[in-house]
Amino acid sequence: MIQTEVKELGPNEYDVRVHVADTDYAEVYERQVQRVAAQASLPGFRPGKLPRNVVEQQFGAKLREETVSELVQANYAEAIESSGLTPAVQPELDVPEIQPASGFDFTLKVVTWPDVEPKALDKLSFTRTEVEVTDADVQGVVDRLMKGEVSYEPQEDREAEHGDELHIDFTGYVGDEPFEGGQGENMRMVLGEGRFLPDFEEGLKGAKVGEERSFHVQFPDDYGHAPLAGQKARFDAQVRQVAVPSQAEDEEALAKMLGFDSLDALKSDIREKLEGQAEQAAYESNRKAMFDALIEANSLELPEPLVRQDMRQTMTRVAKSMREQGQDPTNEQFEQQEFQNALRENSEYSLKVSLLLQSVREQGKLEVSDSELEAELDKQAEQYPEEQREQFKQWMHSQREQVEGLRNGLLEKKCVEFMMSKAKAKTESMNLSEWQAKQDEMKEAA
Repeated sequence: MIQTEVKELGPNEYDVRVHVADTDYAEVYERQVQRVAAQASLPGFRPGKLPRNVVEQQFGAKLREETVSELVQANYAEAIESSGLTPAVQPELDVPEIQPASGFDFTLKVVTWPDVEPKALDKLSFTRTEVEVTDADVQGVVDRLMKGEVSYEPQEDREAEHGDELHIDFTGYVGDEPFEGGQGENMRMVLGEGRFLPDFEEGLKGAKVGEERSFHVQFPDDYGHAPLAGQKARFDAQVRQVAVPSQAEDEEALAKMLGFDSLDALKSDIREKLEGQAEQAAYESNRKAMFDALIEANSLELPEPLVRQDMRQTMTRVAKSMREQGQDPTNEQFEQQEFQNALRENSEYSLKVSLLLQSVREQGKLEVSDSELEAELDKQAEQYPEEQREQFKQWMHSQREQVEGLRNGLLEKKCVEFMMSKAKAKTESMNLSEWQAKQDEMKEAA
């Protein structure tokens, strides 16, 4: 049996003081004494026959620690439920050194979610962005393809030159030992493309099909994979294929090179893809504008522990992503003030959006049905060959977190559309290339 007392410390922060009855403490303590007496072994005493006074003398601190741990675990959930509070972060436990003469006390510091009462959506105003695809946008893609689209024709006796495509097998060594990640089989590379280190590319210039080469590569001191940074390695490579680049003579030839019957068919395909990008671009712009308007209209104070928790979770994700890319994140990087400021700003923004969207969802009674989720899975499956689509959907259904993320994304989109239908808007139109240029400017400024 426990007694709880709730004391408000500040906005959304509380102390939940918990008192455990003396009989409960004595029962758990006695159980710990019996367990230790049965398991402990001391010189001069038979196993399992330690007197109680010896057990308490030798293991007093451990007995108390184990008793306190069991009592907290046994009464934690009941204490939170009894308080009537809903924690937003893991409550902090405090066990006072000075305990009452009878029973046992502990305190839980509980941080709750802020109360949110958003202003009426019809009082919000934002700029609605419409993104259009013009003939100039389509022609811009054709022009880029004319400059960048290259086909390669293999030649048996050619000495590899700048711009040639090579297929190679290679193994890298530091000293006489092969190093992890230093092997490749039938690896494609284009000399001068910059995907490989300059020394590596230089070592293959002039090579012919079937030729074997051995050369050294100096890894830079700031190389992304720490074990190789500053190291000098030897590579043994064999050339499987050398192919000469060629570009289309005109736009009709370009269309044929890319597998289309005509230039009109190519442009139609480009327009369809660009319209999908334009739709997504408009949604991203309107989503951000809507979120900004929502936050500006609603003053919302976030408990500091909630912000710090979100910052820690973000840093964990960033560090994981860096490791997956072969980088070695350091505490110094994360402790830089500029990084911490950006991290805090991002956490505060995302938390406010999340809280406010929850109230919008409740206001609009918005949900995502199973049929809507299935329709989205069907849409995503279209990017795969027809014979693989059902397999993709079955795999997605087995991934609980990904399915939940997909459902949350659809629900967010519903919330944004609901807000846009209520808020006051002025419209700004631009073509896709203008929108992309604007985004580039914003990234550069940031």
